[in-house]
Amino acid sequence: MQREIKEKCNVFEKNGEVMQAGWASAPVFIYNKEQSKSSNHSERDCYFINNGEVSLYISVENLGFEFAIKIAVADLKRGGVISDCIVKKFRLVKNELPEADNKGEFLYTDKRIQLQLTNTVDTRFLKCDFIDFGGNKNLYFNINLKKINGESLNELAPFERNRKYFYYKRFVPNFVAVGTIRIGGIEYSLNENNARAYFDWTRFFKPRKHNYQRLGADCIVEGKRFSLCLASRVGDNRFGNENCFFIDGKLEKLSQINVKSSGKFDRPYYFTAGYSALDITFKPFTVKGEAMTAAMDKTTVVFGILYGTIRRVDYDKPIILDNTQAHLLFSEF
Repeated sequence: MQREIKEKCNVFEKNGEVMQAGWASAPVFIYNKEQSKSSNHSERDCYFINNGEVSLYISVENLGFEFAIKIAVADLKRGGVISDCIVKKFRLVKNELPEADNKGEFLYTDKRIQLQLTNTVDTRFLKCDFIDFGGNKNLYFNINLKKINGESLNELAPFERNRKYFYYKRFVPNFVAVGTIRIGGIEYSLNENNARAYFDWTRFFKPRKHNYQRLGADCIVEGKRFSLCLASRVGDNRFGNENCFFIDGKLEKLSQINVKSSGKFDRPYYFTAGYSALDITFKPFTVKGEAMTAAMDKTTVVFGILYGTIRRVDYDKPIILDNTQAHLLFSEF
């Protein structure tokens, strides 16, 4: 039984353990890592921006003694993906990410890249210069993400046997994007009418590694914004999970999702749930017979489209997702 939490509550109790478990459609969980008994929390901020012509994936990760920046640019009209990553191991200085939605800045600079992420009350600024991106091109982007009204997915999952371990997730598909992406001689323009963005925020402290898989989408379906998050389980998911979709900013929660595939990136993936409540197929885009993928250290993003339907309770008409742009993310962390 999934548990919806509607009142604000702390992630950590006085003894440093995580006793709450469940999901919410608003940011009710108060995260203060100083209250935890462990200082070895991992953190990951991920952005996905799409205007139908181009998709931009950005992930900044602090995973114990490893720090990584992962960026991929997919040209959805011409076909093709360019990606690159910076990975630093056994760092003496930790590059901490902003904890607050309405303030804070992250800045990383080395010989190849300068990446700046800035949070304000209603806007996020993403700016990057990446030399020799993908080995042969320079990447530049300067993007403002403007927050709009809408619900979000917030999930808190402890680990049953030892509740000092936890997995805290926020999926926020409530941004429109304005700005420019330039890679080599190609430039893409983003504006409020055609470009959407979601923010995927994760904090965790785990006893073991997980092979994580998530199907995501953020696009327009029948004139309404549609966002999707179907993910594999991390932690004790009896009271909540990441599976959900949004229509015009309204969250619709899903329970267990069944996934079938051959395990090959160039072949379809099948997602089903309930009695025909969800029946969709993810088909990867291919270029010269190869799937459009971005491989970045322990993360792979596959770009493609969805076919199928989602049926909602109390609605006679299903959501039809044929030819809806989407992406599959595979990661080990």
